[in-house]
Amino acid sequence: MNWWTLQQLKFKNPQTRRQAIEKLAAQPPSDAVPGLLSAIEDEAPEVRVAAVQALGRFQEEGVVPALIGLLRDPEAQVREAAAAALMQAGDNSCADALVSVLNDPSPSVRRRAAKALDFLGWQPAKDGERIQKAIALGEFLRAAGFGVAALDPLVKALRDPGYPNRRLVVEALSQIGDERVLKPLISALADTDPHVRVAAIEALAHIRDPRSVEPLNKLLNDRDPSVRSQAANALGKISDAASIERLVRSLKDANWSVRKSAVEALGRMKDERAVAPLCEVLKDADNDVRESTIEALSLLRDLSAVEFLVATLADPQTSVRNAAAGALRKLDPDWQVSDAARRAIPVLKAALGNKEYWVRQAAADALSKINDAKQSEPSLQAFADPASFKRNVAVDALLQALGDWDRDLRQAAAEALGRINDKRAIAPLVHCLEDADEWVKRSAVQALKSLGWRPEPSATRASLATAENGASF
Repeated sequence: MNWWTLQQLKFKNPQTRRQAIEKLAAQPPSDAVPGLLSAIEDEAPEVRVAAVQALGRFQEEGVVPALIGLLRDPEAQVREAAAAALMQAGDNSCADALVSVLNDPSPSVRRRAAKALDFLGWQPAKDGERIQKAIALGEFLRAAGFGVAALDPLVKALRDPGYPNRRLVVEALSQIGDERVLKPLISALADTDPHVRVAAIEALAHIRDPRSVEPLNKLLNDRDPSVRSQAANALGKISDAASIERLVRSLKDANWSVRKSAVEALGRMKDERAVAPLCEVLKDADNDVRESTIEALSLLRDLSAVEFLVATLADPQTSVRNAAAGALRKLDPDWQVSDAARRAIPVLKAALGNKEYWVRQAAADALSKINDAKQSEPSLQAFADPASFKRNVAVDALLQALGDWDRDLRQAAAEALGRINDKRAIAPLVHCLEDADEWVKRSAVQALKSLGWRPEPSATRASLATAENGASF
């Protein structure tokens, strides 16, 4: 039976040869090892891997030297299997051979060799070996702890596209504390992996070297929005005036997070050139961007922003309105009596017609806070009176409800308008005389009676009579 298995090691089909190795691995060592040692010369890498894995189970003479020889195999998968098999063999004599593998071109082979050395209890004698072992195990920060000596090995790992977690290599480089890390970090800004680019940006933001400003500015046009966002954030931390114009252009980026980061960066830089562009961003479609813009303007402390912040008191988002109110108190405690506040009155008045109840209320509240509004804008007197304002808001809401799809809500609104006795309800109630629902029409008739309305002759009277089911005024 063993004879036939050995013959199968010579078959042309690699799968058949692998199956033969599996059979040999189940045989006693004296029968299995000779055939397995011959199989490590097989032309197919997958067959050599199977033979190596099988040999790792045996402690026979000649196995360890053969496995050490395979640490130089042209295929990385074979070298990795050999390192794993040597660990399984548990022979300390192979330590020196495994140490040399810490420089293997393949990250997976280096990692396997480092794990085997750990298992064998090997301890590095030099810093260079400690650094190599740490990098092989992916312990980049530990390697960086050795200082400049780790710079070249870390850079080598960073430039290897097959290396896992290269963004952690970037983080480790930033901890070395030597200006020589600047060049590889700037080079990493062009890496194909956006995660590496982001890590390099964060590292450069931590270092804050002016030489990184121009490369970071270029990344404001990167194809990845997370890269653009982090680049804007980093430029804000470095705070170089040369970046102002680039960041202002990023305020119109298609991605909200990029716009938000650009806003925050401009706020940190506290350059007056950013005030006008930031005021325009108060109209941004994203709530978070608008809120961040308000914070940035409060940091800039430029009174020219007051007019725009007053208009933002009627923003659709509650958190944005609250932020605007806080920024105004910080910029100008007496903003209500300022010319800037009065210039915002037309915007606030326009918001009184907004379909959202809270927007209308916020606009009216802002108008009521602007001192001397009664004198400068007689039409605003009602909004300076909270009771009058609440009544107006209630009427507006009921008038809107007259067009609701729910017939019960339309009927209730008509009845309530009759009790409130506001003449503005007459025209909408007359329109309700044509409502599809009989009870809505009857409620409209009673409301109109309460308001003292008299119909015109002809068609209107006929509609009213029909709605009232024969009743007349």
